[in-house]
Amino acid sequence: MHRTALRTLAALAPFLLLTACAGSQPTTKVAADRITGNWAGPHGEKFTFAANRTFTASGLDSKNLADSMCTEKPSTGGWAFYVATSKHTEISDKTAKSGSWIGLSFDGSAENCRIDLAVVDGGKALCATDDPDAPCGLDVKFTKES
Repeated sequence: MHRTALRTLAALAPFLLLTACAGSQPTTKVAADRITGNWAGPHGEKFTFAANRTFTASGLDSKNLADSMCTEKPSTGGWAFYVATSKHTEISDKTAKSGSWIGLSFDGSAENCRIDLAVVDGGKALCATDDPDAPCGLDVKFTKES
């Protein structure tokens, strides 16, 4: 390689590494009772999670969730933590008592909504994602309402 190319690569390397890690955020394992309650997103998105593993949602057609085929209308469904069944396979399990990723199963007209939630910020927030490698991939973070 020429010295100019090496200098350019050396100058760009830190920026490329920073950019590659920007979408990554650590998840936190929490108990199911930490999930139950009302959660709100930054653009009017809302979830209410019940202890019986059901949920209601509204406002899920916001700009960042538009490609996920979610609806603005109130919808219902079930939630469960993902659990590992093998080294490379996870399934949602309604009997799991804790977890760091939440699988959502929408009912009715919202059944095509394809998002999951990752537990982040030490359990203080839930991030919407459609990519298991990017916990906050859709850039919508829900915080629990008091």
